[in-house]
Amino acid sequence: MDMTSLVFPRGNDVVVTAQYGPEITTGTGMNAELYTKDNRSTPDSDPSVQLYTADVHADPDNAAQFISTFEVPSSDTGIPGAYWWRVDIIDAFSARRTVNSGPLLVEAV
Repeated sequence: MDMTSLVFPRGNDVVVTAQYGPEITTGTGMNAELYTKDNRSTPDSDPSVQLYTADVHADPDNAAQFISTFEVPSSDTGIPGAYWWRVDIIDAFSARRTVNSGPLLVEAV
C-alpha cells in the first residue's frame, strides 16, 4: 500500500475520488468509507472522527477500474492542521479492507 498525502484548502468543500483496481474490488455490492481523524491511532469510534460514505462503481474513464467519490463539506475543513485519513472498502459480507491511508493537511489559507 502506497501512502498518499491529502491537502484540503481551509473552509472549502472538497471532493475526494478514490480509484481501485480489480485486485481490490469487483465493485459488486461494495461500499467505501473515508475517515478523517486527529491521528492514525485515534479510534474510529472517537466522536472527533469524521466519516464519509460512498458507493463503489465502475470508473467510466478507465476500464477494469472502480471509483468512489466522497464529498467533504466546508464545515469539516475549517480548522487548519495536520490530521490522518483512511479509505476502507466493505464488501457485501461486511468484510473490511483498508485501501490506503496517510497524512491529511488542512491548509491555513
